Amino acid sequence: MSKDEILSRLYRKHTSWVLMAERMMPLYYSMTAEDVVQEVYLKIYQELRDKKLKSTTIIIDGQPNYAIVYLRIRNIIVDMTRSEKSSIPLSTDIEDKEVESAAEFYEKIDGVIEGFQWFHKKMFTLYSKEFRSIRKLSEATKISYKTVFKTVKECKEEIKRKINEK
Repeated sequence: MSKDEILSRLYRKHTSWVLMAERMMPLYYSMTAEDVVQEVYLKIYQELRDKKLKSTTIIIDGQPNYAIVYLRIRNIIVDMTRSEKSSIPLSTDIEDKEVESAAEFYEKIDGVIEGFQWFHKKMFTLYSKEFRSIRKLSEATKISYKTVFKTVKECKEEIKRKINEK
């Protein structure tokens, strides 16, 4: 079965996928359910092209595998929610003293990070500034998920411990 045939069979259930995405999405989400489903189609197409996914796992007995599509929809929504959390503006009335104390706090954190071994420093910096997702960082660096998770966890614990000491 060709990639185009697979996508056309998936598209036959398009309204089901959109409803599924709408039910999973938070209220403040910037993408529409339609956009999420289109992302799912692209992701499945890429996985078929790269041979990470077999056509027999997507189409079973001529019908789309709901579990595969559900997981793709959920993962896209979770990834986008994580990346948007850091960019949602908070409306607060912050005074100059609080801004200075926040700057001092971040300087303390940066000082702790500077004391890390080079591997921990690099992994935590990539995690906190660029990726915001252990899974994406793991894929990009080709380092196992377990190693990235453990390293980030150790860094967070060390930062908490050092900040609480001061």
